[in-house]
Amino acid sequence: MNNKCTSPMILVDHRGTTDQLFHNINTAIIAGAKSLFVLACDANGLTPAQADARLRSLPVPVFGGIFPEIIAEGHTLKRGSIVCGLPVNANVQHIDRLSDPDADYFAQAESLSGSITPGETLITLVDGLSKRISAVLESLYEVLGSSCPYLGGGAGSLSFEQKPCLFSNQGLLVDCAQITAINLPVGIGIDHGWHKFAGPFVVTGAYNNTITTLDYRPAFEIYREVVEADSGKRFSEHEFFDLAKAYPFGLDRLKADVVVRDPLFRNDNTLVCVGEVPANHIIYILKGDADTLLEASQRCAQTAMQHLPDPCMGLLFDCISRTLFLQERFEEELGNIQSCLPQGTPLIGAMSLGEIADADNSCLELFNKTIVLGTLGSGTTA
Repeated sequence: MNNKCTSPMILVDHRGTTDQLFHNINTAIIAGAKSLFVLACDANGLTPAQADARLRSLPVPVFGGIFPEIIAEGHTLKRGSIVCGLPVNANVQHIDRLSDPDADYFAQAESLSGSITPGETLITLVDGLSKRISAVLESLYEVLGSSCPYLGGGAGSLSFEQKPCLFSNQGLLVDCAQITAINLPVGIGIDHGWHKFAGPFVVTGAYNNTITTLDYRPAFEIYREVVEADSGKRFSEHEFFDLAKAYPFGLDRLKADVVVRDPLFRNDNTLVCVGEVPANHIIYILKGDADTLLEASQRCAQTAMQHLPDPCMGLLFDCISRTLFLQERFEEELGNIQSCLPQGTPLIGAMSLGEIADADNSCLELFNKTIVLGTLGSGTTA
């Protein structure tokens, strides 16, 4: 293999075929990529039977995920793939059994920590439909702390069917977290544009990512009263998410802005969210509009640029429900972010099921309805 690749090589396929994906992977390897970051759309229909043998045969590390949509060339793609050939080696690690109530994530995080050098950027991806995502992030941060910057998001499908969605040299993986250390500097911005609207409420009953009661009443009853009164619409006449996308929850934080939680669907009188909601926690119902969300996208990019002003690439994890909320105005969000990057800087990313970043050097969070932007530099962190 030659080593002509000195900056990320980005290859985009708009058709979403398996053959073109692996053709682009081979092209990047021939050009000298030392590792491969792969993003693909769920609509491609890629299966382990199609991909696993070819992924296992790759001579360089591979990581990445399958998402509802991906971002390339200033647009979202509902079908297609992105292969990003990186000029540095990637150290790809996994923490398994993200829905197992008995799994010891602290022990798994400790076992991988010895191979991670402080200061390396950690691209942190998870199966976004797993039930204990926050638990594994807490264990990871307990072991590594703020010694490394983190960014990433949840892979998976808007069908809410859990299936293999993370690329690896072992094949496509399900129900796990993927922590990939790369020796490239990064600036990170986090923002969302939602504000407190109703509450506070106390989460008096919850398990994993399901809220059962608020203020000792069925969770859906309280949520329905607030949303129907403000929207003038009824859940009995609309799909749940058609109304819920405009009224997320916000978990109160002492040192930071609220952490947004997306209610995905109701199960009788309980509400199932992306990511855990802890019992005995203070929670709000949030509200926003297109303008406040779009203002947040510009702030997010400006913050990332302040931290690393001369990037060679922008890496964006933006919540899929923001596209559903902003609809035709979502491309304004991408335009706001792209306009803050130096001219000609590529921007790639994923519309994710939850976004991951280190919030104010205090904890590693799974966000919903949020923008996490990384500006990746071309030099090493050492």
